[in-house]
Amino acid sequence: MNALPQVDASAAAMPDPAQSPGLAAVPEVRTLLEAVDLPIGRWDRQARLTFFNPPYVAWARSTPQRLLGRTLSELYGEEAWAAAQPAFERAFAGQQADYLRLLRHLDPPRWARIQVFPERGNDGRIDAVYTIAHDVHDDITTAQALRRSNWLLEQALDNLPWGVIESNAELIITRWSRSAQAILGYTEAERLGTHRLSAGVPEEERERTLAIYERLLRGEVDHWVQQAQYVRKDRRRIWVEWTLSALRDEDGRVVSLLTFVRDVTHQVDTHARLLHHAERDALTGVLSRRAIMERLDTALSRRAHDDMLALCFIDLDGFKQINDRLGHVRGDRLLVQVAHAIQDVLRRDDAVGRLGGDEFVVLSAVADLASAQALAAKLVEVSASAGYDLLSGLRVTASIGVAVVPTHARSSFDLLQRADDAMYAAKHSGKNRWAMCHQRP
Repeated sequence: MNALPQVDASAAAMPDPAQSPGLAAVPEVRTLLEAVDLPIGRWDRQARLTFFNPPYVAWARSTPQRLLGRTLSELYGEEAWAAAQPAFERAFAGQQADYLRLLRHLDPPRWARIQVFPERGNDGRIDAVYTIAHDVHDDITTAQALRRSNWLLEQALDNLPWGVIESNAELIITRWSRSAQAILGYTEAERLGTHRLSAGVPEEERERTLAIYERLLRGEVDHWVQQAQYVRKDRRRIWVEWTLSALRDEDGRVVSLLTFVRDVTHQVDTHARLLHHAERDALTGVLSRRAIMERLDTALSRRAHDDMLALCFIDLDGFKQINDRLGHVRGDRLLVQVAHAIQDVLRRDDAVGRLGGDEFVVLSAVADLASAQALAAKLVEVSASAGYDLLSGLRVTASIGVAVVPTHARSSFDLLQRADDAMYAAKHSGKNRWAMCHQRP
């Protein structure tokens, strides 16, 4: 957009110097006023224009004859005088003043900043003021656009389904959106000015979370996404996803961390349920064949050199007869009873899985061979107790083979095979018993 229009002084008939009142009548002052490349006007106490320099004529989009002696409201309207009046009053009171005005007589209208200066006579009386107009249209419209952009950004951030949190380089919170309050339970007033880790982050997560923030602040990474638990103000634990970004100044220094947070509790719970169903046997609820074999491979890979790992291979005795005589529904019920009984006597870190049919395996870290034997004996006992069908008086028992890493095998395949061989030895010895592997790796 063009700046305020100017005009050649020779193209307009200016007020007669002899008729110019006040300082404008002084030749040196008049020469200076006319040389200034800004619109300058002199106004008396009735706000009538008594002097103007050549640029003022083009700025006013008028002629000298139509300008001289007219009031500001006559020239530009009551709206213009309402904007100017407070500044004029301060200037007539002896103070410099300024104001903003949208120049609607221009096409298109432009913003100007008008400075108002008092003119003092020799007796100290103020009978007139001078105005100088500065084109500030680009600055004003840029500032307005920036304010609108900031307003729109604030509205967007407050209405996002994601909570927005900003922290400075000392991890002091400087922004806490309404969505953050809805998700995390704390109000803006409660969190502004507090340390990022002072509330919400579980104790067991603080060290790791602080390490991530410090990496971002040092500039080692620009952004980070993680899921973690958060303790709301109401003490309820939820799962949230944090998306953190480092904000830098012109010199590249990280000055703040911008965080978007959303509640992913439903997604995490759903994933956990799906994972549970995927790795669980549909009938008995113990680990599936794939899951127990993965657990075995993981345990072997993490085992220290001297750690012992026992695998008990369980095959139920007489289960086919139960199915044949009582039907699959009663047979399935017995399978579930035995599986749950086995699960109940195991330790938290032990695992039981169903290989298929009436075959199960139990995986357990043991201190020595005697501990593995004691586990097998316990499994034989609980299997016989749980395998009793009360209505028919029939019972299933368990034949169990035991193999231990590293005593009998070193790989998952060999361990399973040795335990299976030992199970057949127990079955051939009379069933309802356990047998230890005697082979060596």
